[in-house]
Amino acid sequence: MKQPTAEQQKHHKTQQSEQPPLLCQRLLEWVLPETLQEPVLGDLQEEFIERQQQNRSRACWWYRQQTLSTCWHFIYQTKGDWLMFVLSVVFFIAVSLWAMFIAGAGNSGMFYDLVSLVLIIPPAVLFAVGATSGHTLQQAMAFLLNPRPGADPLTYQQISHFFNVMGNSALLLGFFSTLIGVVAIANAMNADNFASSFGQATAVCLLTLLYGCALKTLCYVAAQKVSFVARESGKNESVLG
Repeated sequence: MKQPTAEQQKHHKTQQSEQPPLLCQRLLEWVLPETLQEPVLGDLQEEFIERQQQNRSRACWWYRQQTLSTCWHFIYQTKGDWLMFVLSVVFFIAVSLWAMFIAGAGNSGMFYDLVSLVLIIPPAVLFAVGATSGHTLQQAMAFLLNPRPGADPLTYQQISHFFNVMGNSALLLGFFSTLIGVVAIANAMNADNFASSFGQATAVCLLTLLYGCALKTLCYVAAQKVSFVARESGKNESVLG
């Protein structure tokens, strides 16, 4: 394999030094409307190149400031639906954690069990991929990052099916794992250890059902979001038609 010459390496480094911070560029591409991406990114890059010839660190700092200012101006316009979706999920998680803290009287660690999480989340995701496809998983993740109208109806149907399968699988796995725990508790329990072990063992046994219900709730909201966006996309196509 032919190695690049010293001149080519130098040219490549020069090109890299003229590029603004990559993460900021990706963030701007995600937030800006499509019609404004090219002119805004072009103007910012030209200004960045001029500034970085004097001091690259200051130029990068300036570019980051411009990125934050631009995103703040456009994010509610282009990502308002996404923000509300994320806010609802964060609120659900926050309220759940608060309820766990109150119910646990300061010992909220009783609600966390790694084994129970592993029994629910990975199999639920794998079942959803098995029932659909790996490509549908990618589409579902992309939708969560950008839930806007524009895809074809079949894509929305596939994404909704993915979330429905994952949520239902999580709930069924929760019941299944809890039943396994109940059988194990019943088999190991006797008159000597009942008072000291029954409560703690049952609490751990029920965690899989708790995690399954939580994932089912999140998947239900995601599936409903897909259905809503699909209807909005159909309305827009009818108006344009």
